[in-house]
Amino acid sequence: MRDPRWRAGRWVHHELATRRESTRPTYRQPSTGGRAIPSSDDAVQSITPPLSPEPAARNPILAASDLGPDVAFVADPFLWIDDDWHLFVEVYRPSRDPPAALAHLDSQDRGSTWRYTGVVLEPDVHVAFPFVFEHEGARFMLPDPWSERPGVPADFTLYRAQSFPDEWEPVATPLSPVRELHDCVVFRHEGRWWALAGADDELCAFHSDELVADDWTPHTDNPVVTDRPSAVRPGGRPIAREGGIVVCFQDCSRHYGERLWAYEVTELTPDSYNDEPASSRPVLEPTGGLGWNSGRMHHMDAWLLEDRWLCAVDGNVGFGKPVFGDHWAVGLYEQPL
Repeated sequence: MRDPRWRAGRWVHHELATRRESTRPTYRQPSTGGRAIPSSDDAVQSITPPLSPEPAARNPILAASDLGPDVAFVADPFLWIDDDWHLFVEVYRPSRDPPAALAHLDSQDRGSTWRYTGVVLEPDVHVAFPFVFEHEGARFMLPDPWSERPGVPADFTLYRAQSFPDEWEPVATPLSPVRELHDCVVFRHEGRWWALAGADDELCAFHSDELVADDWTPHTDNPVVTDRPSAVRPGGRPIAREGGIVVCFQDCSRHYGERLWAYEVTELTPDSYNDEPASSRPVLEPTGGLGWNSGRMHHMDAWLLEDRWLCAVDGNVGFGKPVFGDHWAVGLYEQPL
């Protein structure tokens, strides 16, 4: 049974606020031709990156109330688009132990509507951030693990799909950090696999010759960034650039996950790291006032379609949050090419 204050928050920020968007056009389906490409794929290197997407639908497209009475919020959306459309999210269920698991939805109409198929990964630890990617024809997932005790680091487990999208087997433990880190992203750069993960005001990097390997090598200068709470914790799929990578970082300087900033990694070797802001404005930021994303926006997964970027994002409420609680929900944003 949901708390009455939570139900009041949903009415104020989702139902009431959504009525104001009743004139917004529904999501425009892409044509059946052409393939969708994840932003981390080298094929997008020469395309203008999605640094200023705008709402593409009557958002949110997915909220806790869509998934059953025990779900308090949904967050960290990752798409996987091929012949079928898939959406992976964290589902937070406070009555369960551990409370968070990873769930899956699919779409038969190219993103216009979504069908919940259930939880697909539920290990014995709290997991979030279902980062799904492909390598050499196999699908992998690197979730964000949370220890039962705050401040205690948890091992990151890499999973490979036995039967996509709902059967996953653990194949490696790439990171066993000595301090608490979160929201790890991995990518290829100059012949190596790289991992970036952050927490508080520090960013750490790790590298490996092989993806499926335990105990990736820590960067010589870890933490590679310090004293930057506005941009050290990743917030979604990396974006490939010529000669580098763009990483979206959560701004946690005032509140956890308040907005997203994009940084281009301009130098990355086992002994050196440098990044620079890729834009003078946030990639995503809260709208203020009332609404599903009025208080925070902290995640984006971008895919290149024929004529635009399609971005799965999340947002939380602002006004009244201390009373109403968390209402993270998922929306769709777009940026024309």
